[in-house]
Amino acid sequence: MSKHYAVCAALVLSVLAPLLQGAAPAQPLGEIVGDDVYTNCEYRVAAQFPNEPKFRDITYRDGTRTAPARQFYFERPIGPLSVTVVHFSDGLDVDKQAISNAAETLRRRGEVRFDFPVFYDDAISAQIPGRQLQIALKDGHFLNGSVYMADHRLYVTEAIAEPNDFPALLFSQSVSLIDQNGTDLDTNPVTLNTNTPGSSAGLPSRQYDCGRLARKH
Repeated sequence: MSKHYAVCAALVLSVLAPLLQGAAPAQPLGEIVGDDVYTNCEYRVAAQFPNEPKFRDITYRDGTRTAPARQFYFERPIGPLSVTVVHFSDGLDVDKQAISNAAETLRRRGEVRFDFPVFYDDAISAQIPGRQLQIALKDGHFLNGSVYMADHRLYVTEAIAEPNDFPALLFSQSVSLIDQNGTDLDTNPVTLNTNTPGSSAGLPSRQYDCGRLARKH
């Protein structure tokens, strides 16, 4: 998630700087976003997959409890790009233990390269906590992952990637938490950390098009 990657983004972007210089400019914040982004307002998520993703409904296990979840994924030869949305309808709005448990599940996949606590929105009142991780897998690939929780929903992003894998980075940075109307939960607050030239601080929240479930081809 590009606006939430904090310290770990610097580590990745330093490697991918030549590629990023040629990337298309970001969509203007506050306007409708949709042409190349998969948006599902029912499941409160948007992401830029390389092409239209598939999905599957699963039962998510968190210790002794279970909850319904939907996983959106795009298969690639080296491994999938996916985001899983788990709905704990009878749980806490934000369950820090669920976040911790999900992050621990990712850590068990391999060797932890970095693991940082972050917030999706820098506004103190927003309280959308999460973690960003990179795990080195035994086959030489990397797992770029994130875990966030808001409004009873746990979001687990996983991108199996090679070094300098721009599509995987683009996907990881694009995953957005939205409300039922497609409005990004990031309110772009003006803070000491965000109020820098070229940042989104102070601009309207990004608006996704709930009517678009797939890319234009």
